[in-house]
Amino acid sequence: MSNTIYTVEVAKLALDKWIAEHRLAPGSKLPSERALCEELNVKRMTLRQALLSLESDAIIFRKDRRGWFMTPPRFIYNPKSSSSFRIAAEEQGRIPSWGYLSKESLAEYDDRFADILFGGEKHPVYKITGWGALDEHRVFYHETYIHPDYAPGFIDHIGNDSLQTLWRTRFSQEVSTQRLTFSPVRIGADICRHLGCAPGSPALLVEKHRANGDGVVVHIDIEYWRFESVDFVIHL
Repeated sequence: MSNTIYTVEVAKLALDKWIAEHRLAPGSKLPSERALCEELNVKRMTLRQALLSLESDAIIFRKDRRGWFMTPPRFIYNPKSSSSFRIAAEEQGRIPSWGYLSKESLAEYDDRFADILFGGEKHPVYKITGWGALDEHRVFYHETYIHPDYAPGFIDHIGNDSLQTLWRTRFSQEVSTQRLTFSPVRIGADICRHLGCAPGSPALLVEKHRANGDGVVVHIDIEYWRFESVDFVIHL
């Protein structure tokens, strides 16, 4: 077919124009790749590269086995804030939800966390995993490690409140962020399964070390945020 689009850049421009003309709402689903190929007169592999390029620009995102969607408004997230995810989301007019996947006491875990929590010695820790969603779309997965000496039975008291609220109400401790690290990563298959994205999807990893009033790190958060879902803003 003489008019078939062969170059990725031209396919991306055509796809961008099609999206603009159809005024797709944030969160709405794009037609199937087959339908887009026919609509734009583009080869399947060329279209896929154009879609991936728009994904890297955070214009669209992919849900594993469900197709491509328009990116919703980004969540403005201050990882240093003491406000909970729920409060921050509601202040931005979003509907937050969350769930826990596991709550356990572990003897074997990453040596790096033993260095942070116990100065190199390996003692049992509490590990909590879970996810957070905005408007029924999961946007982050987290792993949390708790020093049990400062919060005995922590995992037995987890309810609907934030973990930071639990520190304050159950254990009478105010924990605050002592260290923040940000890294771009590709998400592995295990985490993708909980976020509904394809293995290798881009993400932003946030590692937070929280300390009590005496400056002792008692809480470590490892968060994987979907690349297109969040803007990080830290007020200094």
